[in-house]
Amino acid sequence: MDLNLKSIDWHNRYEVGELVAFPGPESQDIRYVLHLVAYDICEPRRLRRVAKICEAYGMRLEKSVFTCDLPPHLFERMWMELIDEIDEEEDAVVAYRICAGCLREAESMGVVSLPKKPLCYLL
Repeated sequence: MDLNLKSIDWHNRYEVGELVAFPGPESQDIRYVLHLVAYDICEPRRLRRVAKICEAYGMRLEKSVFTCDLPPHLFERMWMELIDEIDEEEDAVVAYRICAGCLREAESMGVVSLPKKPLCYLL
């Protein structure tokens, strides 16, 4: 079987049986700075490009909501990539910075299931 590695794009997709239980935001460890990024994109092609950018930098919580635990220079890079993709007349992107103290004070109910993002693939 001939695999074109450039065409493999399934690593950020939701997969049945590939979910990790996440008890709530207050139990999350932050390594850098946590941002909650949400978007509403009108055009399907732009929507896919924006989703790919967010998938590259963060973890999807919902279809258009991501958590991104990034050092400031990587968040700035992601933000600049998003600026290049959106139409400011039609689309909306928002990022909320959440400090570790605020996260510890967060409240949640139930269990959220997040897709597991593998560290590497062996073919």
